Amino acid sequence: MNPVTVAIGHVVNLSIIYLDQLGNPMIVTPTPDSPPVWSDAPVPTGCCTFVSTGSTAVDTAVAAGADTISLTVTVGGVAFSASLGIVVSPAAQVLTSVEIGSTVV
Repeated sequence: MNPVTVAIGHVVNLSIIYLDQLGNPMIVTPTPDSPPVWSDAPVPTGCCTFVSTGSTAVDTAVAAGADTISLTVTVGGVAFSASLGIVVSPAAQVLTSVEIGSTVV
């Protein structure tokens, strides 16, 4: 997955998306064997504040830098992992386009 680029002050809400063999969200959400394990690695330290609470997490951009969010979750005895890069830009936001959002459910 491509990194998420945000400006200082943005809050990135994170959640687990369980995917099938075609890359689509599972219709029935699997139950993890144990609580998911989240972690982050901000560079520089303190550029983001990170809080995880079970199946969700929040990363808040407080200064320019980058953060890598990592997740490990075990379902049916199989460990799955994912990571997501977050880049915090020091530049102010400027509206440059719009797009149509879609979600597969």
